Amino acid sequence: MNITCKRNLITAALAGALGLFAAGCESFSNVPSGNLASVTITNQPMAKVVQATTATFVAHGFSGGQTGANRFSYTRLGSRTDNLAYGSFMFDELVTIKVVVTTKQLTPNSIYVGCNAWLIEGENDPVFQDSHNVRMLRKWPYAQLLQDIQAQVGQ
Repeated sequence: MNITCKRNLITAALAGALGLFAAGCESFSNVPSGNLASVTITNQPMAKVVQATTATFVAHGFSGGQTGANRFSYTRLGSRTDNLAYGSFMFDELVTIKVVVTTKQLTPNSIYVGCNAWLIEGENDPVFQDSHNVRMLRKWPYAQLLQDIQAQVGQ
């Protein structure tokens, strides 16, 4: 390898590292990070997105609703598989799925909808209650819920 080629490679590597350093951990858009799943809805009013969010979660057996500005909390009993994986073998404690949805107006024409989910064993037991974050490998059902919200608003 000649010296010019090595310099070009080093220059490209330094430029890439500088670009990552300048961007940091921020995303390039104003989209909040740290969610299990997310979608962006365009050209729809926030009221329609709120209505679609509630309708989607109710249709999938969740109860709950809006708990604050741009924040929703929904729960339902876990599946048999959830109970086998996270429930108690000693006590009759069922697993509850909790999903927290957040919305954010990114631009006048786009709304971010993101969610995080937990599997909670012994939800009503103050001593033995334990929650487990849903990992990225199991995000599919929650991503599908958000896609259902998108479909309900016509996207």
